[in-house]
Amino acid sequence: MESTDVLIIGGGPTGVVLALELAAQKIPFRLIDKASSRSDKSRALVVQPRTLELLNRHGIARDLQERGFTTSRGRYCVNGKEAARIEVGEDAALPNTAFPFQKLISQEDTEYFLDECLEKKYGRKVERGLEAQTIVQDADGATATFSNVGDSTGETTTIRAKYVVGCDGSKSVVRQAAGLTFDGESYEQHFILTDTHVEWETPNKDAIMCFGQGVLAVLPLKNGMVRVFASGANVTEREGGPLLEDFQEFFDKMVPVKGKLHDPTWLTRFYLHHRGVNKYSNGRLFVAGDAAHIHSPVGGQGMNTGIQDAVNLGWKLAAVIRKERPASFIDSYHGERFPVGQNLLRGTDRVFTFMSSTNPIFIFIRNLLLPWLLPLQFGNKSRVREMFRVMAEFDITYRDSGFVGTALGLKGSNVRGGDRMLDGKIEGPEGEKYLLDLADPTSYHLMLFSGVGAEAASEGDLQRAETKFVEESPVAAKVHLIFGEKPNGQSGYVDKDAALHKDLGFSQPTYVLLRPDSYIGHVGPLSALDDLINWLK
Repeated sequence: MESTDVLIIGGGPTGVVLALELAAQKIPFRLIDKASSRSDKSRALVVQPRTLELLNRHGIARDLQERGFTTSRGRYCVNGKEAARIEVGEDAALPNTAFPFQKLISQEDTEYFLDECLEKKYGRKVERGLEAQTIVQDADGATATFSNVGDSTGETTTIRAKYVVGCDGSKSVVRQAAGLTFDGESYEQHFILTDTHVEWETPNKDAIMCFGQGVLAVLPLKNGMVRVFASGANVTEREGGPLLEDFQEFFDKMVPVKGKLHDPTWLTRFYLHHRGVNKYSNGRLFVAGDAAHIHSPVGGQGMNTGIQDAVNLGWKLAAVIRKERPASFIDSYHGERFPVGQNLLRGTDRVFTFMSSTNPIFIFIRNLLLPWLLPLQFGNKSRVREMFRVMAEFDITYRDSGFVGTALGLKGSNVRGGDRMLDGKIEGPEGEKYLLDLADPTSYHLMLFSGVGAEAASEGDLQRAETKFVEESPVAAKVHLIFGEKPNGQSGYVDKDAALHKDLGFSQPTYVLLRPDSYIGHVGPLSALDDLINWLK
Protein backbone atom coordinates (compact mmCIF):
# COMPACT_ATOMS: atom_id res chain seq x y z
CA MET A 1 0.00 0.00 0.00
CA GLU A 2 1.29 3.42 -0.97
CA SER A 3 0.99 6.37 1.44
CA THR A 4 1.05 10.16 1.47
CA ASP A 5 -0.11 13.06 3.62
CA VAL A 6 -2.73 14.51 1.27
CA LEU A 7 -4.47 12.73 -1.58
CA ILE A 8 -6.05 15.10 -4.13
CA ILE A 9 -8.60 13.46 -6.40
CA GLY A 10 -9.33 15.58 -9.47
CA GLY A 11 -6.71 17.38 -11.56
CA GLY A 12 -8.67 20.41 -12.78
CA PRO A 13 -7.76 23.99 -11.80
CA THR A 14 -8.92 23.50 -8.20
CA GLY A 15 -6.87 20.33 -7.74
CA VAL A 16 -3.74 21.72 -9.38
CA VAL A 17 -3.85 24.94 -7.35
CA LEU A 18 -4.21 22.89 -4.15
CA ALA A 19 -1.16 20.93 -5.31
CA LEU A 20 0.72 24.20 -5.84
CA GLU A 21 -0.17 25.29 -2.29
CA LEU A 22 0.96 22.00 -0.72
CA ALA A 23 4.11 21.83 -2.86
CA ALA A 24 5.10 25.32 -1.72
CA GLN A 25 4.56 24.18 1.89
CA LYS A 26 6.63 21.01 1.22
CA ILE A 27 3.74 18.76 2.23
CA PRO A 28 3.78 15.27 0.62
CA PHE A 29 0.76 14.73 -1.67
CA ARG A 30 -0.56 12.78 -4.64
CA LEU A 31 -2.64 14.46 -7.37
CA ILE A 32 -4.72 11.95 -9.36
CA ASP A 33 -7.18 12.34 -12.22
CA LYS A 34 -9.13 9.66 -14.07
CA ALA A 35 -8.80 11.36 -17.49
CA SER A 36 -5.84 10.20 -19.54
CA SER A 37 -5.30 13.72 -20.95
CA ARG A 38 -6.52 17.30 -20.66
CA SER A 39 -9.79 18.26 -22.33
CA ASP A 40 -9.37 20.35 -25.47
CA LYS A 41 -12.63 22.26 -24.80
CA SER A 42 -12.41 25.87 -23.66
CA ARG A 43 -15.07 25.67 -20.87
CA ALA A 44 -14.50 28.42 -18.25
CA LEU A 45 -13.22 31.60 -19.90
CA VAL A 46 -12.67 34.21 -17.19
CA VAL A 47 -9.73 34.51 -14.79
CA GLN A 48 -10.71 37.04 -12.14
CA PRO A 49 -8.33 39.64 -10.62
CA ARG A 50 -8.46 38.00 -7.17
CA THR A 51 -7.35 34.71 -8.72
CA LEU A 52 -4.40 36.50 -10.28
CA GLU A 53 -3.50 38.06 -6.91
CA LEU A 54 -3.53 34.62 -5.27
CA LEU A 55 -1.45 33.03 -8.04
CA ASN A 56 0.94 35.96 -7.72
CA ARG A 57 1.99 34.48 -4.35
CA HIS A 58 3.67 31.77 -6.44
CA GLY A 59 5.21 34.33 -8.79
CA ILE A 60 3.22 33.06 -11.79
CA ALA A 61 0.28 35.46 -12.18
CA ARG A 62 1.84 37.87 -14.65
CA ASP A 63 2.76 35.01 -17.00
CA LEU A 64 -0.85 33.81 -16.99
CA GLN A 65 -2.07 37.38 -17.42
CA GLU A 66 -0.02 37.69 -20.61
CA ARG A 67 -1.74 34.62 -22.08
CA GLY A 68 -5.17 36.21 -21.72
CA PHE A 69 -6.70 39.41 -23.02
CA THR A 70 -9.22 42.01 -21.94
CA THR A 71 -12.17 42.82 -24.13
CA SER A 72 -12.36 46.49 -25.14
CA ARG A 73 -15.98 46.97 -24.14
CA GLY A 74 -19.24 45.26 -23.36
CA ARG A 75 -22.52 45.85 -25.17
CA TYR A 76 -26.02 45.16 -23.87
CA CYS A 77 -28.77 44.71 -26.42
CA VAL A 78 -32.55 44.30 -26.21
CA ASN A 79 -34.69 43.03 -29.09
CA GLY A 80 -31.84 43.41 -31.56
CA LYS A 81 -30.92 46.98 -30.61
CA GLU A 82 -28.03 48.23 -28.48
CA ALA A 83 -29.26 49.63 -25.16
CA ALA A 84 -26.01 50.31 -23.26
CA ARG A 85 -22.27 49.79 -23.42
CA ILE A 86 -19.32 49.69 -21.04
CA GLU A 87 -15.92 51.00 -22.06
CA VAL A 88 -13.88 48.47 -20.11
CA GLY A 89 -10.59 50.35 -19.98
CA GLU A 90 -12.08 53.52 -18.55
CA ASP A 91 -15.07 52.29 -16.58
CA ALA A 92 -14.04 48.92 -15.19
CA ALA A 93 -10.39 49.26 -14.08
CA LEU A 94 -10.23 48.27 -10.41
CA PRO A 95 -8.17 50.30 -7.92
CA ASN A 96 -5.82 48.91 -5.23
CA THR A 97 -4.58 45.98 -7.27
CA ALA A 98 -1.83 45.08 -9.70
CA PHE A 99 -4.47 43.21 -11.73
CA PRO A 100 -7.26 45.69 -12.51
CA PHE A 101 -9.02 43.67 -15.23
CA GLN A 102 -10.62 40.31 -15.80
CA LYS A 103 -8.68 38.22 -18.27
CA LEU A 104 -10.33 36.12 -20.96
CA ILE A 105 -8.45 32.86 -21.28
CA SER A 106 -9.85 29.41 -21.93
CA GLN A 107 -9.85 26.84 -19.15
CA GLU A 108 -7.83 24.60 -21.44
CA ASP A 109 -5.05 27.21 -21.58
CA THR A 110 -5.33 27.90 -17.84
CA GLU A 111 -5.00 24.20 -17.01
CA TYR A 112 -1.96 23.70 -19.23
CA PHE A 113 -0.38 26.79 -17.68
CA LEU A 114 -0.98 25.54 -14.13
CA ASP A 115 0.41 22.11 -15.08
CA GLU A 116 3.57 23.77 -16.40
CA CYS A 117 3.98 25.81 -13.21
CA LEU A 118 3.49 22.79 -10.96
CA GLU A 119 6.14 20.86 -12.85
CA LYS A 120 8.67 23.66 -13.41
CA LYS A 121 8.48 25.23 -9.94
CA TYR A 122 7.94 22.15 -7.82
CA GLY A 123 8.75 19.13 -9.99
CA ARG A 124 5.29 17.58 -9.63
CA LYS A 125 2.53 16.64 -12.07
CA VAL A 126 -0.93 15.14 -12.31
CA GLU A 127 -1.02 11.33 -12.24
CA ARG A 128 -3.50 10.31 -14.93
CA GLY A 129 -5.63 7.32 -15.81
CA LEU A 130 -6.56 6.29 -12.25
CA GLU A 131 -10.25 6.29 -11.25
CA ALA A 132 -11.29 6.23 -7.59
CA GLN A 133 -13.48 3.22 -6.75
CA THR A 134 -13.72 3.24 -2.96
CA ILE A 135 -12.70 5.65 -0.22
CA VAL A 136 -12.93 4.56 3.41
CA GLN A 137 -11.89 6.80 6.28
CA ASP A 138 -11.09 6.09 9.92
CA ALA A 139 -9.83 8.13 12.85
CA ASP A 140 -6.28 8.44 11.49
CA GLY A 141 -6.78 8.85 7.76
CA ALA A 142 -8.44 7.38 4.68
CA THR A 143 -7.74 4.54 2.27
CA ALA A 144 -8.60 4.95 -1.42
CA THR A 145 -8.65 2.24 -4.06
CA PHE A 146 -8.14 3.13 -7.74
CA SER A 147 -8.64 1.19 -10.94
CA ASN A 148 -6.56 1.77 -14.06
CA VAL A 149 -8.76 3.35 -16.71
CA GLY A 150 -8.87 1.19 -19.82
CA ASP A 151 -7.19 -1.76 -18.07
CA SER A 152 -9.29 -4.93 -18.14
CA THR A 153 -7.00 -6.94 -15.84
CA GLY A 154 -8.77 -5.74 -12.72
CA GLU A 155 -5.57 -4.54 -11.08
CA THR A 156 -5.99 -1.80 -8.50
CA THR A 157 -3.85 0.76 -6.70
CA THR A 158 -4.39 1.48 -3.01
CA ILE A 159 -3.26 4.73 -1.41
CA ARG A 160 -3.36 5.59 2.29
CA ALA A 161 -3.53 9.32 3.17
CA LYS A 162 -3.96 11.45 6.26
CA TYR A 163 -6.44 13.59 4.34
CA VAL A 164 -8.33 13.22 1.05
CA VAL A 165 -9.59 16.24 -0.89
CA GLY A 166 -12.21 15.81 -3.60
CA CYS A 167 -11.67 18.24 -6.47
CA ASP A 168 -13.46 15.73 -8.68
CA GLY A 169 -16.42 17.72 -9.91
CA SER A 170 -20.18 17.53 -9.68
CA LYS A 171 -20.25 13.71 -9.51
CA SER A 172 -17.59 13.65 -6.80
CA VAL A 173 -16.66 10.22 -5.45
CA VAL A 174 -15.13 11.90 -2.40
CA ARG A 175 -18.34 13.78 -1.63
CA GLN A 176 -20.30 10.53 -1.77
CA ALA A 177 -17.78 8.75 0.44
CA ALA A 178 -17.98 11.59 2.96
CA GLY A 179 -21.77 11.28 3.12
CA LEU A 180 -22.32 14.94 2.23
CA THR A 181 -25.58 16.11 0.69
CA PHE A 182 -25.61 18.11 -2.56
CA ASP A 183 -28.85 20.03 -2.36
CA GLY A 184 -30.31 22.09 -5.17
CA GLU A 185 -31.96 21.53 -8.51
CA SER A 186 -31.61 21.74 -12.26
CA TYR A 187 -32.75 24.68 -14.34
CA GLU A 188 -35.59 23.76 -16.66
CA GLN A 189 -34.12 25.55 -19.68
CA HIS A 190 -31.71 23.87 -22.04
CA PHE A 191 -28.77 25.78 -23.49
CA ILE A 192 -26.62 25.55 -26.57
CA LEU A 193 -23.01 26.65 -26.88
CA THR A 194 -20.47 26.91 -29.65
CA ASP A 195 -16.89 28.06 -29.98
CA THR A 196 -16.68 29.18 -33.58
CA HIS A 197 -14.96 31.44 -36.05
CA VAL A 198 -16.83 34.57 -37.08
CA GLU A 199 -16.57 36.96 -39.98
CA TRP A 200 -17.84 40.34 -38.79
CA GLU A 201 -19.39 42.84 -41.19
CA THR A 202 -17.43 45.51 -39.29
CA PRO A 203 -14.45 44.78 -36.99
CA ASN A 204 -15.63 43.79 -33.51
CA LYS A 205 -13.89 42.52 -30.38
CA ASP A 206 -16.65 43.39 -27.91
CA ALA A 207 -18.46 41.13 -25.48
CA ILE A 208 -22.17 41.26 -26.31
CA MET A 209 -25.13 40.33 -24.09
CA CYS A 210 -28.54 40.17 -25.81
CA PHE A 211 -32.06 39.88 -24.44
CA GLY A 212 -35.19 39.13 -26.45
CA GLN A 213 -37.30 35.98 -26.75
CA GLY A 214 -34.47 34.29 -24.93
CA VAL A 215 -30.90 35.25 -24.14
CA LEU A 216 -27.69 35.12 -26.18
CA ALA A 217 -24.11 36.03 -25.26
CA VAL A 218 -21.11 36.51 -27.53
CA LEU A 219 -17.67 36.41 -25.91
CA PRO A 220 -14.44 37.07 -27.85
CA LEU A 221 -11.83 34.30 -27.89
CA LYS A 222 -8.33 34.23 -29.30
CA ASN A 223 -7.53 33.82 -33.01
CA GLY A 224 -10.65 35.63 -34.22
CA MET A 225 -13.06 33.18 -32.59
CA VAL A 226 -16.09 33.76 -30.36
CA ARG A 227 -18.16 31.78 -27.91
CA VAL A 228 -21.90 31.95 -28.51
CA PHE A 229 -24.13 30.85 -25.63
CA ALA A 230 -27.90 30.84 -26.10
CA SER A 231 -31.22 29.79 -24.63
CA GLY A 232 -34.79 30.56 -25.64
CA ALA A 233 -37.83 29.71 -27.68
CA ASN A 234 -35.96 29.92 -30.97
CA VAL A 235 -33.39 27.31 -29.98
CA THR A 236 -34.59 24.10 -31.61
CA GLU A 237 -34.09 20.59 -30.30
CA ARG A 238 -32.14 18.34 -32.63
CA GLU A 239 -31.18 14.76 -32.16
CA GLY A 240 -27.41 14.56 -31.88
CA GLY A 241 -26.93 18.14 -30.74
CA PRO A 242 -27.24 21.63 -32.23
CA LEU A 243 -26.06 22.70 -35.67
CA LEU A 244 -24.27 25.94 -36.48
CA GLU A 245 -27.42 27.07 -38.36
CA ASP A 246 -29.30 27.13 -35.04
CA PHE A 247 -26.79 29.61 -33.66
CA GLN A 248 -26.72 31.71 -36.82
CA GLU A 249 -30.51 32.06 -36.89
CA PHE A 250 -30.65 33.17 -33.26
CA PHE A 251 -27.54 35.35 -33.71
CA ASP A 252 -29.12 37.25 -36.64
CA LYS A 253 -32.24 38.05 -34.59
CA MET A 254 -30.49 39.07 -31.36
CA VAL A 255 -27.16 40.73 -32.25
CA PRO A 256 -27.16 44.21 -33.86
CA VAL A 257 -23.60 43.72 -35.16
CA LYS A 258 -23.85 41.42 -38.17
CA GLY A 259 -21.53 38.47 -38.50
CA LYS A 260 -21.29 35.09 -40.21
CA LEU A 261 -20.40 32.13 -38.03
CA HIS A 262 -18.25 29.42 -39.62
CA ASP A 263 -15.94 26.50 -38.86
CA PRO A 264 -16.97 25.75 -35.26
CA THR A 265 -14.61 23.80 -33.02
CA TRP A 266 -17.20 22.92 -30.37
CA LEU A 267 -20.99 22.53 -30.52
CA THR A 268 -22.92 21.28 -27.50
CA ARG A 269 -26.26 21.29 -25.71
CA PHE A 270 -26.47 21.13 -21.93
CA TYR A 271 -28.50 21.79 -18.81
CA LEU A 272 -27.35 23.80 -15.81
CA HIS A 273 -27.73 23.12 -12.10
CA HIS A 274 -27.34 24.98 -8.85
CA ARG A 275 -26.35 22.75 -5.94
CA GLY A 276 -24.19 22.99 -2.84
CA VAL A 277 -22.94 20.67 -0.11
CA ASN A 278 -24.21 20.86 3.45
CA LYS A 279 -20.63 20.77 4.74
CA TYR A 280 -17.19 21.15 3.16
CA SER A 281 -15.70 18.26 5.10
CA ASN A 282 -16.46 15.20 7.14
CA GLY A 283 -13.63 13.82 9.22
CA ARG A 284 -10.62 13.29 6.98
CA LEU A 285 -12.50 13.93 3.72
CA PHE A 286 -12.87 17.38 2.12
CA VAL A 287 -14.47 18.78 -1.03
CA ALA A 288 -13.58 21.85 -3.07
CA GLY A 289 -14.58 23.47 -6.35
CA ASP A 290 -17.39 21.82 -8.34
CA ALA A 291 -17.47 18.96 -5.85
CA ALA A 292 -18.76 21.50 -3.30
CA HIS A 293 -20.82 23.90 -5.44
CA ILE A 294 -22.11 24.07 -9.00
CA HIS A 295 -24.09 26.97 -10.44
CA SER A 296 -24.75 28.98 -13.57
CA PRO A 297 -21.79 30.61 -15.38
CA VAL A 298 -23.04 34.12 -14.55
CA GLY A 299 -20.13 36.42 -13.78
CA GLY A 300 -17.42 33.85 -14.47
CA GLN A 301 -17.25 32.72 -10.83
CA GLY A 302 -17.09 28.91 -10.82
CA MET A 303 -13.44 28.10 -11.60
CA ASN A 304 -12.23 31.14 -9.65
CA THR A 305 -14.24 30.17 -6.55
CA GLY A 306 -12.81 26.66 -6.70
CA ILE A 307 -9.29 28.09 -6.82
CA GLN A 308 -10.08 30.17 -3.73
CA ASP A 309 -11.32 27.01 -1.98
CA ALA A 310 -7.96 25.38 -2.70
CA VAL A 311 -5.93 28.35 -1.47
CA ASN A 312 -7.95 28.54 1.76
CA LEU A 313 -7.57 24.83 2.48
CA GLY A 314 -3.95 24.32 1.45
CA TRP A 315 -2.15 26.33 4.15
CA LYS A 316 -4.51 25.05 6.85
CA LEU A 317 -3.81 21.41 6.00
CA ALA A 318 -0.08 22.20 6.04
CA ALA A 319 -0.29 23.85 9.49
CA VAL A 320 -2.15 20.87 10.98
CA ILE A 321 0.06 18.23 9.34
CA ARG A 322 3.15 19.99 10.74
CA LYS A 323 1.37 20.12 14.14
CA GLU A 324 1.62 23.92 14.23
CA ARG A 325 -2.14 23.99 14.78
CA PRO A 326 -4.57 21.49 16.36
CA ALA A 327 -6.64 19.27 14.09
CA SER A 328 -9.72 21.36 14.91
CA PHE A 329 -8.14 24.30 13.04
CA ILE A 330 -9.20 22.71 9.74
CA ASP A 331 -12.82 23.36 10.75
CA SER A 332 -12.12 26.94 9.68
CA TYR A 333 -12.15 25.75 6.06
CA HIS A 334 -15.87 25.04 6.26
CA GLY A 335 -16.41 28.06 8.50
CA GLU A 336 -14.92 30.43 5.93
CA ARG A 337 -15.75 28.87 2.58
CA PHE A 338 -19.28 27.53 3.18
CA PRO A 339 -20.82 31.04 3.48
CA VAL A 340 -18.97 32.08 0.32
CA GLY A 341 -20.38 29.10 -1.57
CA GLN A 342 -23.92 29.76 -0.31
CA ASN A 343 -23.76 33.45 -1.25
CA LEU A 344 -22.49 32.49 -4.68
CA LEU A 345 -25.34 30.04 -5.24
CA ARG A 346 -27.95 32.60 -4.21
CA GLY A 347 -26.43 35.43 -6.23
CA THR A 348 -25.90 33.52 -9.46
CA ASP A 349 -29.37 31.98 -9.21
CA ARG A 350 -31.06 35.39 -8.91
CA VAL A 351 -29.18 36.88 -11.85
CA PHE A 352 -29.51 33.78 -14.01
CA THR A 353 -33.25 33.49 -13.37
CA PHE A 354 -33.66 37.13 -14.41
CA MET A 355 -31.66 36.55 -17.57
CA SER A 356 -33.12 33.26 -18.74
CA SER A 357 -36.69 33.06 -17.47
CA THR A 358 -39.12 31.40 -19.92
CA ASN A 359 -42.21 33.09 -18.44
CA PRO A 360 -43.68 35.13 -21.34
CA ILE A 361 -45.14 37.84 -19.06
CA PHE A 362 -41.80 38.27 -17.29
CA ILE A 363 -39.94 38.37 -20.62
CA PHE A 364 -42.29 41.07 -21.93
CA ILE A 365 -41.85 43.26 -18.82
CA ARG A 366 -38.08 42.66 -18.69
CA ASN A 367 -37.58 43.62 -22.34
CA LEU A 368 -39.84 46.66 -21.90
CA LEU A 369 -37.86 47.99 -18.91
CA LEU A 370 -34.28 47.06 -19.83
CA PRO A 371 -33.80 49.79 -22.51
CA TRP A 372 -34.48 52.30 -19.70
CA LEU A 373 -32.70 50.53 -16.83
CA LEU A 374 -29.48 49.48 -18.55
CA PRO A 375 -28.31 53.03 -19.43
CA LEU A 376 -28.99 54.10 -15.83
CA GLN A 377 -26.98 51.18 -14.45
CA PHE A 378 -24.05 51.33 -16.82
CA GLY A 379 -23.97 55.07 -17.25
CA ASN A 380 -22.74 55.38 -13.66
CA LYS A 381 -19.02 54.63 -13.43
CA SER A 382 -19.08 53.93 -9.70
CA ARG A 383 -21.84 51.33 -10.19
CA VAL A 384 -19.91 49.72 -13.04
CA ARG A 385 -16.74 49.56 -10.98
CA GLU A 386 -18.61 48.08 -8.02
CA MET A 387 -20.13 45.42 -10.28
CA PHE A 388 -16.67 44.45 -11.54
CA ARG A 389 -15.26 44.54 -7.99
CA VAL A 390 -17.84 41.96 -6.89
CA MET A 391 -17.20 39.82 -9.98
CA ALA A 392 -13.45 40.08 -9.29
CA GLU A 393 -14.14 38.42 -5.89
CA PHE A 394 -12.61 41.36 -4.04
CA ASP A 395 -15.66 41.61 -1.76
CA ILE A 396 -15.14 38.14 -0.24
CA THR A 397 -14.44 38.47 3.46
CA TYR A 398 -14.08 36.08 6.39
CA ARG A 399 -14.94 38.72 9.03
CA ASP A 400 -17.68 36.63 10.61
CA SER A 401 -15.88 33.29 10.54
CA GLY A 402 -14.58 33.46 14.12
CA PHE A 403 -11.03 32.66 12.96
CA VAL A 404 -9.82 36.24 12.44
CA GLY A 405 -9.54 39.28 14.68
CA THR A 406 -9.60 43.07 14.90
CA ALA A 407 -8.08 44.87 17.90
CA LEU A 408 -9.93 47.64 19.70
CA GLY A 409 -8.89 51.20 18.93
CA LEU A 410 -8.59 50.96 15.14
CA LYS A 411 -9.99 54.37 14.21
CA GLY A 412 -10.73 55.84 10.81
CA SER A 413 -10.42 52.57 8.90
CA ASN A 414 -12.98 50.17 7.43
CA VAL A 415 -10.42 47.35 7.24
CA ARG A 416 -11.13 44.36 9.48
CA GLY A 417 -9.70 40.93 10.12
CA GLY A 418 -10.83 38.53 7.39
CA ASP A 419 -10.80 41.14 4.61
CA ARG A 420 -8.80 41.05 1.43
CA MET A 421 -5.71 43.25 1.81
CA LEU A 422 -5.73 46.28 -0.48
CA ASP A 423 -2.72 46.51 -2.78
CA GLY A 424 -0.68 49.50 -3.86
CA LYS A 425 2.75 50.58 -5.00
CA ILE A 426 5.64 50.71 -2.57
CA GLU A 427 9.31 51.50 -3.05
CA GLY A 428 12.22 49.72 -1.43
CA PRO A 429 15.89 48.87 -1.95
CA GLU A 430 14.98 46.65 -4.93
CA GLY A 431 12.91 49.39 -6.56
CA GLU A 432 9.19 49.83 -7.05
CA LYS A 433 6.78 46.95 -6.55
CA TYR A 434 3.29 46.21 -5.29
CA LEU A 435 2.71 45.52 -1.61
CA LEU A 436 1.22 42.07 -2.28
CA ASP A 437 4.37 41.13 -4.17
CA LEU A 438 5.77 40.62 -0.66
CA ALA A 439 3.26 37.84 0.04
CA ASP A 440 4.01 34.17 -0.52
CA PRO A 441 2.07 30.93 0.13
CA THR A 442 4.39 29.66 2.88
CA SER A 443 4.41 32.40 5.51
CA TYR A 444 2.52 34.86 7.61
CA HIS A 445 3.52 38.46 6.92
CA LEU A 446 3.38 41.17 9.56
CA MET A 447 3.13 44.60 7.94
CA LEU A 448 3.83 47.55 10.22
CA PHE A 449 2.44 50.81 8.80
CA SER A 450 3.93 54.02 10.20
CA GLY A 451 0.80 56.12 9.79
CA VAL A 452 0.98 59.67 8.43
CA GLY A 453 1.20 63.22 9.71
CA ALA A 454 1.48 64.07 13.38
CA GLU A 455 0.47 60.54 14.45
CA ALA A 456 3.16 58.79 12.41
CA ALA A 457 5.52 56.36 14.14
CA SER A 458 9.28 56.66 13.78
CA GLU A 459 11.59 54.00 12.45
CA GLY A 460 12.57 53.22 16.04
CA ASP A 461 8.92 52.72 17.01
CA LEU A 462 8.38 50.22 14.21
CA GLN A 463 11.64 48.40 14.88
CA ARG A 464 10.77 48.04 18.57
CA ALA A 465 7.37 46.63 17.58
CA GLU A 466 9.12 44.20 15.23
CA THR A 467 11.48 43.03 17.99
CA LYS A 468 8.61 42.56 20.43
CA PHE A 469 6.64 40.46 17.96
CA VAL A 470 9.61 38.28 16.97
CA GLU A 471 10.48 37.60 20.63
CA GLU A 472 6.97 36.95 21.96
CA SER A 473 4.82 35.64 19.11
CA PRO A 474 4.20 31.86 18.98
CA VAL A 475 3.82 32.14 15.20
CA ALA A 476 6.70 33.09 12.92
CA ALA A 477 6.10 35.82 10.35
CA LYS A 478 8.10 37.87 7.89
CA VAL A 479 8.03 41.48 9.05
CA HIS A 480 7.86 44.50 6.71
CA LEU A 481 8.05 48.18 7.67
CA ILE A 482 5.86 50.45 5.52
CA PHE A 483 6.46 54.20 5.90
CA GLY A 484 3.95 56.82 4.81
CA GLU A 485 6.76 59.27 4.03
CA LYS A 486 10.17 58.75 2.55
CA PRO A 487 12.49 58.16 5.51
CA ASN A 488 15.95 59.60 5.94
CA GLY A 489 18.23 56.61 5.88
CA GLN A 490 15.58 54.33 7.32
CA SER A 491 15.15 50.73 6.26
CA GLY A 492 11.87 49.37 4.95
CA TYR A 493 9.44 50.37 2.23
CA VAL A 494 7.86 53.69 1.31
CA ASP A 495 4.18 53.91 0.47
CA LYS A 496 4.27 56.24 -2.55
CA ASP A 497 2.46 59.49 -1.76
CA ALA A 498 1.00 57.67 1.28
CA ALA A 499 -1.71 56.48 -1.13
CA LEU A 500 -2.08 53.05 0.46
CA HIS A 501 -2.20 54.52 3.98
CA LYS A 502 -5.04 56.78 2.84
CA ASP A 503 -6.97 54.01 1.07
CA LEU A 504 -6.65 51.76 4.12
CA GLY A 505 -7.50 54.59 6.52
CA PHE A 506 -4.25 54.06 8.44
CA SER A 507 -3.48 57.58 9.66
CA GLN A 508 -2.32 56.10 12.97
CA PRO A 509 0.48 53.50 13.23
CA THR A 510 -1.14 50.15 12.38
CA TYR A 511 -0.21 46.50 12.09
CA VAL A 512 -1.66 43.98 9.63
CA LEU A 513 -1.02 40.26 9.97
CA LEU A 514 -1.43 38.74 6.52
CA ARG A 515 -2.17 35.03 6.41
CA PRO A 516 -0.48 32.65 3.95
CA ASP A 517 -3.64 32.86 1.80
CA SER A 518 -3.21 36.65 1.56
CA TYR A 519 -6.24 37.52 3.71
CA ILE A 520 -5.95 39.65 6.84
CA GLY A 521 -5.72 37.45 9.92
CA HIS A 522 -5.57 40.28 12.45
CA VAL A 523 -5.39 44.07 12.30
CA GLY A 524 -5.15 46.83 14.86
CA PRO A 525 -3.35 49.97 16.00
CA LEU A 526 0.32 49.48 16.74
CA SER A 527 -0.40 50.22 20.41
CA ALA A 528 -2.49 47.02 20.52
CA LEU A 529 0.29 44.69 19.34
CA ASP A 530 -0.10 42.72 22.59
CA ASP A 531 -3.64 41.85 21.49
CA LEU A 532 -2.24 40.27 18.33
CA ILE A 533 0.35 38.25 20.25
CA ASN A 534 -2.25 37.04 22.76
CA TRP A 535 -4.66 36.18 19.95
CA LEU A 536 -1.99 34.08 18.25
CA LYS A 537 -1.30 32.28 21.52
